[in-house]
Amino acid sequence: MYALVDLKNEFIKKVKEALKEKGVEADELELLRSLAPPPSPELGDWGVPLFKYAKMLKMKPYDLVKELSEKIKVKGVKELKAVGGYLNAFVDVNEIAKRLLEEAIKEDYGTWNVPGRRVVEHTSANPVHPLHIGHVRNMFLGDSLAKILKNYGNEVQTRFYVNDVGRQVTVLVYALLKMGRLLPPEEQKPDHWYGIVYSVANAVIESKGPERDEWVPILEELRSKYPEIVKELEEKLKDKSYEEINKEISDLMKRYENKEEEAVKAFRTVVNKVIDGFKESMEVVGVRHDVWDWESELVWSGMVDMILKKAKELGIAKVKDGALVIEFNFLNDEIRERLRIPKGLEIPPLVLVRSDGTTLYTTRDIAYTIKKFEEFNADEVINVIATEQRLPQAQLRLALWALGYKRYAENLIHYAYEMVNIPGMKMSGRRGRMITLDWLVDEAIKRVKPLVEERSVLQGEEREKIARVVAVGAIKYAMVSVSKDKPITFKWNEVLNFERSSAPYIQYTHARAVGILRKANEEVNLDKADFSKAEAHRELILKIGEFPEVTRKAAEDLAPEKIAVYLSELSDLFNKFYHEHPVSKEPDEGYKQLKLAMVKAVANTLRRGLDLLGIEAPERM
Repeated sequence: MYALVDLKNEFIKKVKEALKEKGVEADELELLRSLAPPPSPELGDWGVPLFKYAKMLKMKPYDLVKELSEKIKVKGVKELKAVGGYLNAFVDVNEIAKRLLEEAIKEDYGTWNVPGRRVVEHTSANPVHPLHIGHVRNMFLGDSLAKILKNYGNEVQTRFYVNDVGRQVTVLVYALLKMGRLLPPEEQKPDHWYGIVYSVANAVIESKGPERDEWVPILEELRSKYPEIVKELEEKLKDKSYEEINKEISDLMKRYENKEEEAVKAFRTVVNKVIDGFKESMEVVGVRHDVWDWESELVWSGMVDMILKKAKELGIAKVKDGALVIEFNFLNDEIRERLRIPKGLEIPPLVLVRSDGTTLYTTRDIAYTIKKFEEFNADEVINVIATEQRLPQAQLRLALWALGYKRYAENLIHYAYEMVNIPGMKMSGRRGRMITLDWLVDEAIKRVKPLVEERSVLQGEEREKIARVVAVGAIKYAMVSVSKDKPITFKWNEVLNFERSSAPYIQYTHARAVGILRKANEEVNLDKADFSKAEAHRELILKIGEFPEVTRKAAEDLAPEKIAVYLSELSDLFNKFYHEHPVSKEPDEGYKQLKLAMVKAVANTLRRGLDLLGIEAPERM
């Protein structure tokens, strides 16, 4: 275990023993969970509320706490203080500094050994256009979750679900078949070109339909950008009505679901090319998936038919207006609680099969969920999917429950996140208005370069590399440093701030710490360090010691932002230390070794933390 973790455990153990002597049985885990820092450091480093036990003993809270503060003795705690109903502890930093810093300079600092098997499915963008800013938050949340859970000790598998069955991809393939070419021009990135064709196809088709008034201006906007593609598709579809086109799209979709050779060849050619574009973009930001799952494979494998057969046999699926549906009449408060379905969320029946015989994506999701659990023997499956999918994800869990897959239903986590917006920019894939990942990275690099030039002595290729590392890190941090439940307003001046609360700020702090060690040009020797001076740096040393608990909490709560915020706070404290306490010029050798150990611990902790967020930690900037 770790120094601060052990100290807290020992403190709580002594509190429990003292309460037992007074005739009260306390829950050790409950006491530990209630342990928290007081509102001001003058009141202690952490405190435990004892109001509940005072009530049981018919004592005034302060009297109980005062009595325990005088009685309990813990090695590593220099003082206990009674503050109202709280028993507050002051850590003896001189006592624990050596062990804490020894741990903090190790390569594996902050790791845990908690067993578990988790699948994290993330990104899973529709293969009809480039990855955009919505996928960016999804991708970086999923990637950091996987890293944090691995650090926690779990075995983790990341998966990408290729949505190659459904109307969106069919519209794209339909348009390409009409144009007589499935492959993009060689000079264009494939996902970008397909995204243009998809947007134009939508606009051409919808401008023939009931929403014509809305779509004609969009079509004209696209015509001004891509006149040749618009002209070609209009020409190919000029003699077809809206209804005829939609019937042909539906027929093409059925042919692919039925695995007809020509349809398979067309869909696979296009989708593989789009995925090539995805992989190229993801490589730039350092994200990879362990498994790529194709939706069509689920249909062709017979898994979807097996689900439909089971639903009929169990009598939970009924035919309604020609469609096969599951009604969730069994839903009650207990099931809502077990499946984490909000009380106010109304759950309509789930359509499994449309009246035209095609299946819906939620039906295929049932089969996919079973596949994810069974192939990896997973304890838990985490779906990183936007908040707007809350209803389909709730229907999915309820369908699994109704089909008898209760463990899967209870352990399927919808990791719901809010949207990202960039002020002044609006987005719509169908309308061809996109803030793509590729644009975001290029724009970040363009903006970072002059900032790096101001601060850096590096030249040429090295400077270019640092600009890319800082740009990508800045975007990642912006996406994971905010709670998933809050929308993100992406502002460049905040994202690229070298002075506070950003990846560039933390990366710069890390490079500064490494630079101090490089300049000192000597190995840290903890045996020569003077730990009697550690108290003077208690805030920084205790902050370093918090890191393992932060990584554990981030894993338990699935909250990467806890690590992001911690790294920013640690950077603040270190930069204050750096400006106030020279290291290399320290004349007292024992004190110098203590300072060097602190610098090395900070550098290592920042590197480890950034790594868990998928962000590189440059040693020079």
